[in-house]
Amino acid sequence: MIIAIDGPSGAGKSTLGRMLARALDLLYIDTGSMYRAVALAVLESAVSATDDVAVGSLAERIDIDLAGEPDSLRVTLDGRDVTDKIRDEDVTQMSSIISAIPAVRRAMVERQRELGKRGGVMNGRDIGTVVFPDADVKFFLTAVAEERAERRLAEERELNPAADYDQTLAEITERDRRDTRRADSPLMAAEDAIVIDSTGQSIEEVFQRMMSEVEKRR
Repeated sequence: MIIAIDGPSGAGKSTLGRMLARALDLLYIDTGSMYRAVALAVLESAVSATDDVAVGSLAERIDIDLAGEPDSLRVTLDGRDVTDKIRDEDVTQMSSIISAIPAVRRAMVERQRELGKRGGVMNGRDIGTVVFPDADVKFFLTAVAEERAERRLAEERELNPAADYDQTLAEITERDRRDTRRADSPLMAAEDAIVIDSTGQSIEEVFQRMMSEVEKRR
């Protein structure tokens, strides 16, 4: 079974993806971590983020792997564990930029399809529309930007207590703009996706709704 979870930043894709994978005993694949790994590779290289050809070439050459249980997923870049490093703020900002490059997306889609051959829960922004258009279940999670910013801020303050709400909201708004307007696989809900607006709902409430939809299709 392949379960696709798409949606904008801060919609709860990662948390709910892990919960579903754990409950259903499926592989959890966080595609956002793959783009973050590419971003880290760009930051550590002499490649300019504005050179689409060079960044795309780098994305094709590097080795990225995901392994472990849903709650302890480890990300490796060329054999090096970068699970914590890819959460740095500079990597977050860079991933938003390089993920809009068509060559990078093509390289990552190929790897994601390879990982998904084993089945699992995969989250991202184009899983149900591009990576696995024939996924068994497709979800599109969303929420108002202000609530998504509050969720993201809570995560950021675990690493940076001085994180600012207005800045986080501005970053999410800008990321939404990039994701929805990019020419290559823009963020959108697949026609057959189950759209869930989690504004004002708890994670548990959304999880139960998703589990109910999965059980219908099993």
